Amino acid sequence: MMQNLWSDIRFGVRLLVKRPGFTAVAVLTLALGIGASTAIFTVVDTMLLRPLPFSEPSRLVRLWESAPSRGYFRNVVNPFNFMDWRDNARSFEGMAAIVSGIMNNLSSKGEPIAVPGMQVSPEFFSILRATPLLGRTFSTENGIAGKDKVVILSYGVWQRYFGSDANIVGQAVNVDGVPHTVIGVMPLGFSFPNTKAELWTPLGLARTEEWSDGRYLTVVARLKPDVTLEQAQEDMRRVGDLTAEARPKNNRGWSAEVLPMLADATHDVRQPLWVLLAAVGFLLLIACANVANLLLMRSAGRSREMAVRSALGAGRRRLVLQLLIESLLLSSAALAGGLLLGQFALRSLLALIPESTPLPRSGPIAIDSRILLFAVAVSFCTTMLFGVIPALRLSRVDLQGALKHGSAQAGVGGHAMWRRAFVVAEVTLALLLSVGASLMIRSFAHLIAVNPGFNVERVLTMQIFVPPSRYGDNLKRSEYFQAILTEIRNTPGVSAAGSTHFLALTERTSGSCFAPAPGPAPTPAEAPSSEYLIVSPGYFAAMGTPLLAGRDFEERDNYGGRPVAIVNRAFVERYYSGQDVLDKQIHVCWTIEKPVEIVGVVADARQGELQQPPRPTIFLANAQAPMYFATLVVRSVGEPQQITRAVEQAVHRVDPDQGLSDVRTMESVLADSVSLPRFQAILLAAFAFLALTLAIVGVYGVISYAVTERTNEIGVRIAMGALSQDILRLVLREALLLAIVALAMGLAASLVLSRWLASLLFEMKPSDPVTLATACGVILVAAASAALVPARRATRVDPMVALRYE
Repeated sequence: MMQNLWSDIRFGVRLLVKRPGFTAVAVLTLALGIGASTAIFTVVDTMLLRPLPFSEPSRLVRLWESAPSRGYFRNVVNPFNFMDWRDNARSFEGMAAIVSGIMNNLSSKGEPIAVPGMQVSPEFFSILRATPLLGRTFSTENGIAGKDKVVILSYGVWQRYFGSDANIVGQAVNVDGVPHTVIGVMPLGFSFPNTKAELWTPLGLARTEEWSDGRYLTVVARLKPDVTLEQAQEDMRRVGDLTAEARPKNNRGWSAEVLPMLADATHDVRQPLWVLLAAVGFLLLIACANVANLLLMRSAGRSREMAVRSALGAGRRRLVLQLLIESLLLSSAALAGGLLLGQFALRSLLALIPESTPLPRSGPIAIDSRILLFAVAVSFCTTMLFGVIPALRLSRVDLQGALKHGSAQAGVGGHAMWRRAFVVAEVTLALLLSVGASLMIRSFAHLIAVNPGFNVERVLTMQIFVPPSRYGDNLKRSEYFQAILTEIRNTPGVSAAGSTHFLALTERTSGSCFAPAPGPAPTPAEAPSSEYLIVSPGYFAAMGTPLLAGRDFEERDNYGGRPVAIVNRAFVERYYSGQDVLDKQIHVCWTIEKPVEIVGVVADARQGELQQPPRPTIFLANAQAPMYFATLVVRSVGEPQQITRAVEQAVHRVDPDQGLSDVRTMESVLADSVSLPRFQAILLAAFAFLALTLAIVGVYGVISYAVTERTNEIGVRIAMGALSQDILRLVLREALLLAIVALAMGLAASLVLSRWLASLLFEMKPSDPVTLATACGVILVAAASAALVPARRATRVDPMVALRYE
């Protein structure tokens, strides 16, 4: 057996080397399919399939508040509710609260550096069972006021800013201007899903007034060993009912949800990645069908060879084995090429993901032994897919016919049905990918054509965090922000400047409730809801958001002055339709205790995502409700990058120790906000282009071979008086008939499968007739173009040559 195997391998290699054109086309076709599949599977495997890098990750869950009747399904958590959950739930070994998305000013013997941080309750690291590289993690006492001035550093911060000092534990560093003791350094690669934190400080929760209002905590928990997800969900709904009874003004109608941590962390990318993997699977099937067709066309010239081998005693099993080994050699060469293409494709994919995007996990997305095993498995499967049918067909030998007619004519028509079937399959799959790509491209075009409600040109943004230790007093903090903005406005090249506590299109929003005044104060569980933003005077001018009525915030709207608010058009249309809202007063939850007077109306703008329509929004003045963090928005006269350094210097003239982070233009923010739909559209378009190219090659090959088979018939027709256009029509008819059959099958499949894309589309229906018609038109034109060259060749057949050959 081994001798026969070695003999077949040597013969297969000689045969492939002898036909370099055929070998190159087949290997390249398969390598494209294997390489694209490997690249996409690498991303899918890293993001979706591998367990999170924590001990017993299947027991890690995330807990959210939910109020389906109000449209909240995964809502952040109120601190009092979290403490109730922690005290009353029976399904968890531990539960930790998190405040993420904050920036800390870190300094130690040098200039302050803005570092993304997280505040976590002391149980956080023990729940994850994360072991530090140096030192220890938080203890229970670190959650007590006075004992919470400790900090844990990430490996990156320790390496970049502290020179990998092995004696860092026990040293003092300033965090937001307050001395903290470093108690630990986390190992390389440690992170919490969907965050970019590099510094952790304790979150000390207590049942005091400051923790009673609002919802802003993320909660992680570890299930007990014998508790299922369903049991934990029932337990949390029971506890949710307790919180609703204890504080009905805040919690009536609210409950709790328990979600597996991995599924929760990947819920935004799960469906898009599976769609891309299915698309690349279709591309691989097209490549296999293409190579199978090449083998079938080549097999006609090998019928005599198979007949001789059979006559010399080779059984059918022996012939099939030899042919499969030849196919395996092709797929092995394609595997090597596919891995190289896959590495290049993977780097190109990762280049499409913005650096600022927090991924579900921080581990490297790279081709490793697990991906190599997948690539080998794909290579083996492709051998079966493209090699079995040609092998079975060619091994069925008609000895007398093959030896009588010779290699030129033996069995030329025996594989026509299979060749046409493969072409129909290729065109059908190409249509599916073309429809999907067209839908995603048109959806993306609609998305980027949306007016966000502001002008992104010549706008510079940067984040700032004010240390509570230095600016804990509201008046002092209000004056500090005002001084910074005044200094920036006086900077050459600046035309307007303002601030907002959440920048638009960064998927960060604040929700609140309100009630008309005079009247009773609103209760969060029952009052109408609205988004709210804390902005400064000049914010709307800096963003280019039109003022529709009334006035902007002004310097007179200071701390201690008459509270005022601005609302957007969506707020007016929903809650005060047909009324003049100027000078009306409303209560706003969780911010200013007194009623606020509406002094202006601005145009609608998209806050969280470009895909979401503008929501009712209340704007409060930062001078009257000052936050500890904000994003500075600066409109420049020229290119915004030219004033970056000047703006930073203006901030440091007010406070040399103030850190700045995430400095970027608003155009960059807009581009990053649509990175996922752009990623999907580009990849599906690339796959559709490759699929269409392979389908064109398939159609060309089948029609070209059909013309060769029918050379004698065409010669007779021309001799009998057929015109060139008659021959052209005869050949094109076959190509278009195959394309029409494929289109019928592809359209039916598209109407079913494109429903998976419904949630990924923006202002598009999966059954959009323009998209379907366009894709079908492209396929028909491609099929006709592919058949045109062999059709023109058929019109030039010399009847004398054809009849002499007969």
